Amino acid sequence: ALHALTAALNEALGNVGKAVTYREPAVLDAPGAGGGLPALARELAAGEVDTLVVTAWNPLYTAPAEVPLRNLFGRAKNSIVLAFRDDETAQAASFRLAKAHLLESWGDLRARDGRATVVQPLIAPLRECTTEVELLAGFVGEGDRGAYSIVKGGWRARLGFGPPPPPAAGSAAAVNPVDSNKVLVADPFERVWEESLAAGLVKEGRPGASAPPAPPAPVADLGRVAQALGAASPPPASGLEVRFVLDYRVEDGRGYENAWLQEFPDPVTKLTWENAAMLSPATARRLGVASGDRVELARGGGKVGAPALVVPGHADDSVTLPLGYGQKVYGAVGGGAGFDAYGLRTSDALAFGSGLEVRRTGDREDLAVTQGHFTMAGRAIALALDAEELPKAKPELDEHRGYEPTILPTVDYSKQDYRWGMAVDLSRCIGCGACTVACQAENNIPVVGKKQVLRSREMHWVRVDRYFEGPVEDPRSVSQPLACVHCEMAPCEYVCPVNATVHSEEGLNEMVYNRCVGTRYCSNNCPYKVRRFNWFDWHGTLEPTVKMHMNPDVTVRARGVMEKCTYCTQRIERARIGARIAGRKIGPDEVVPACQQACPAEAIVFGNLNDPASKASRLHADARRYDLLHELGTHPRTAYLVKVRNPNPELA
Repeated sequence: ALHALTAALNEALGNVGKAVTYREPAVLDAPGAGGGLPALARELAAGEVDTLVVTAWNPLYTAPAEVPLRNLFGRAKNSIVLAFRDDETAQAASFRLAKAHLLESWGDLRARDGRATVVQPLIAPLRECTTEVELLAGFVGEGDRGAYSIVKGGWRARLGFGPPPPPAAGSAAAVNPVDSNKVLVADPFERVWEESLAAGLVKEGRPGASAPPAPPAPVADLGRVAQALGAASPPPASGLEVRFVLDYRVEDGRGYENAWLQEFPDPVTKLTWENAAMLSPATARRLGVASGDRVELARGGGKVGAPALVVPGHADDSVTLPLGYGQKVYGAVGGGAGFDAYGLRTSDALAFGSGLEVRRTGDREDLAVTQGHFTMAGRAIALALDAEELPKAKPELDEHRGYEPTILPTVDYSKQDYRWGMAVDLSRCIGCGACTVACQAENNIPVVGKKQVLRSREMHWVRVDRYFEGPVEDPRSVSQPLACVHCEMAPCEYVCPVNATVHSEEGLNEMVYNRCVGTRYCSNNCPYKVRRFNWFDWHGTLEPTVKMHMNPDVTVRARGVMEKCTYCTQRIERARIGARIAGRKIGPDEVVPACQQACPAEAIVFGNLNDPASKASRLHADARRYDLLHELGTHPRTAYLVKVRNPNPELA
């Protein structure tokens, strides 16, 4: 009904063929075709399943609450599960197969618009494993061909090429047919195949590769739309509406044992290491609930306990429950964190439903939230203006940029070849936090666990602050990435008793780890609170395969030292070495730190501020530029650009 109404609205607004294009679905069957899990449960109960093959992720955990799949799974005579880890479904199987990671696999995918691509491995499998393609091929007698041959042969047939030509007489391939790389007879498919692998998309213009043509624009039958809406409107029910959502970090639970994801703060709530029942301030007041209160959630005969989390701007009379937590089977990471919202999710309410009852239990729980405040208290921190207000704001912005007098000795960095700096455009930033995880991967930053996050000992070098503006019931939000801003007048440097934090000739605020004795004076004196102290030896003794995820260009820090953003100095040095070998200077935008590389909105820009051609220097001169905490006279190298909103007054 919702899709039908949307189609009618788009037709009435003239959007079809302009802002909206209809295509045939790329998948063969719609989700749930053939009855889905309820039909499978009925067949298992009737003893009609001889062999059950599971390649989906952990259906015994994700199945709707009323489908007794856990009790019926063992009734299949043979069950084969392809899984990444030993989860509920794998433990219940007759045969367990280790699934190859996507980066170890050959396969193929089709995008929503129909374009096809070949999945190519980036690394040889670290351990013995198999792919979904190989498993399913085994049931048609082709399991020993290997995923590469299966995928390549499938595209040969799909693109309309005949069988490969026989090897030339006397060639190595004629003697050893397995040695297909030494075929000497020209094969036109080989060129298409290599071009497709290089391009990342199967070469267009051949059957099976291109997106299917757009069908004629549908015409909405308003009578049937109205009828569908009437049938879909549920009768008023007691209780609250419940909304089931994929968790931003662990999705439906498959990222549960990824420590980077678990410790990553949710972009809106800043919650780590668990989920919570989210509700609006008004609903929380009516229920007498505050953040951290334990509540009992009941719906359709199911009950779960959860901590409450009050979220500004949340819809009233509704509770949002992120999925993927509270798993009973887990490894070294996870530890049963959070609650299992699948216990309330039924087939008739896979996304949302009514009739949720919420009851206080009287208990409380500390939530590992990395940002406990959400207002700027009148300070110019994450600035956001409407477009019409920006021209009038120049005098105010001038107060937050430019030279600020200082009693410290100054250095003229303009005479250096390189003066590194960064610019962050808040208009582009969407608060996703990709920069945080990218920095963690690049710089060997450890995770610390929920207990240490509760003590404010998280180690992320880049954090993304989130602030709200306006009434708590309907606020506007603004996100701000923040790392060490590499102050030219750095407050951390003149309080360090051992000269562990120093300035380079190019203006980088550097840390000499083997000098640091852990006084933490620098952290106390940092107004931006972006320095992290390594309280414990989180790395310890690592297995060889675990060491492979460490960046060899970055020092692995022991306990007792201060850490912070380095502007990815290892990438600067790598570019410097390459430029020196080539006999040239480093290009204006040649150095790309990890945060900039990962940012999907291109909100972060890094470069040489002494080069007028660099994008960073141009943004530093932008009319929207301002310096964070400019009045302190720290002269930061990271500048921010005001977030500009352009609201439609007719919709305000």
